[in-house]
Amino acid sequence: MRLLVVLAIICPMMFCGGMIKSVQASEATPTVKAVLDQAMEIQTRADLAGEDKRPERRRLIGKLIQGSFIFSEMAKDALKENWDRLAAGQRSEFQRLFSQLFQDSYTRMVLNFLQRESIDYKGETAESQGMLVKTIILRANEHIPVDYHLIQQSGRWLIRDVEIDGVSIVENYRNTFRQVIRSSSFEGLLNKMRLQTKALQD
Repeated sequence: MRLLVVLAIICPMMFCGGMIKSVQASEATPTVKAVLDQAMEIQTRADLAGEDKRPERRRLIGKLIQGSFIFSEMAKDALKENWDRLAAGQRSEFQRLFSQLFQDSYTRMVLNFLQRESIDYKGETAESQGMLVKTIILRANEHIPVDYHLIQQSGRWLIRDVEIDGVSIVENYRNTFRQVIRSSSFEGLLNKMRLQTKALQD
């Protein structure tokens, strides 16, 4: 699983062509490990094996992602300088649409690529907004660096960004959103996101 393949799945197609227990500041790495362990357990459980069980695996992984990421911060960071220009209603709708699209995209990535992986946890370092947890996915023919940026909210660590092979998922969204806004408008971006979200529900 190389970087471009992963990003193509994570980023919504029309743009790019388990809850975690309460933790303390020293538990950022165990939080990431718990999320990955739960995802791999869902993917490899005997009672969830087979294509006919994919919808149930999808539901469980989606629930895990929903409880592990802080979508409000991700949405704000994905718009960056455009965020301050929005009315409250626009911000609310953008957050809702972004959350749905990201959760769907990341769920598909986990379903398609994450099985029973060997993961090397390389330690954590403090950042201005929280902690950085470094990992490497170890495979026979490749080692893939995957870094997790986490912040605390109400005593829990939540993931606010993931870097795969040095490329930030949130930054990837930001660059795409900027292009759409510049070529169209923010309302044009919302329209694309509305259509993509509707397609997920059909």
